[in-house]
Amino acid sequence: DAETKKPVMSSWQKYSHNPLTEEEKKQFLRMIEEGYNYAVPCGQQNLVVLDFEDKELLKNWLGELTLHGVCERTLCVDTPHGGIHIYLIVDDEVPPQKFNPVFVQNGKGIADLQSFNSYVVAPGSCINHKHCNTDKCPWKGQDYTTCYIPINNNEISKVDLKGLLKFLEEKGKKLGIELSPTARAWVYGEKTAILWMTRKWLST
Repeated sequence: DAETKKPVMSSWQKYSHNPLTEEEKKQFLRMIEEGYNYAVPCGQQNLVVLDFEDKELLKNWLGELTLHGVCERTLCVDTPHGGIHIYLIVDDEVPPQKFNPVFVQNGKGIADLQSFNSYVVAPGSCINHKHCNTDKCPWKGQDYTTCYIPINNNEISKVDLKGLLKFLEEKGKKLGIELSPTARAWVYGEKTAILWMTRKWLST
């Protein structure tokens, strides 16, 4: 919908699996021209998006130079609430569903991984914060608009997703950042995740 992240279609999940028809392409382009926002369903063609809530935290997590290097290699988009979307093509196994969250810090979700049956609002779309109803929005209820701004025009790069998530977890240890239990089970396998959680509980 215009100025929001709310979908106007109830059946949008099908586009995680099915390409647009030629008629749908024309229809949706016409709607964008009329002022609607648009979204990118994930899962299709092995697309996933790492959705970080706080770009400044990510800079501290990875280092500004490393983050800059990532965004030199793939499409990155600044989000209206101060986060960042990193678009990736998975070259091996695609998660069967999104991880919400994929990373936690002190028990609080700080990043999601959008996969099948989830979407991200796409570059060029804008949000008027008078429509926001979450306390995460610093402009909640205000008639103020910010947009999804692409940092670059790069093609979306292929990646070993499990390897990348392990790398991010290792880099995040110094800040108390770790994979969520569901993401850990997917990355390392159920048995390894259960052993890890058991050790964690016993040590606290």
